[in-house]
Amino acid sequence: MNAENQLSDLAKTDYLVFIFFYADWCPHYEWIEEALHTYERKTVKYVQVNIEQNKLLAESYNVESVPTFLLMHHNHELWRKISDITIDELRLVLSEF
Repeated sequence: MNAENQLSDLAKTDYLVFIFFYADWCPHYEWIEEALHTYERKTVKYVQVNIEQNKLLAESYNVESVPTFLLMHHNHELWRKISDITIDELRLVLSEF
């Protein structure tokens, strides 16, 4: 399933959606998916979006640089971070929601 369809389907659920916008040349943060799977509430879904392959989707989320991280719920942006993220920051953000 492509990222656009995945995000559309997840917007209809009660899940928090953590979106990672990246490009092939930026760090890939392989640890994020594992960290989200171990999150105790298990209410977070993870979507990766390559902005070079999904330019229109990135534009629709106003993503102009990578890495960009978004936390969404029902298509509403709850949190955004442009630049690096640490596992401690990720845990702090998730604990707020």
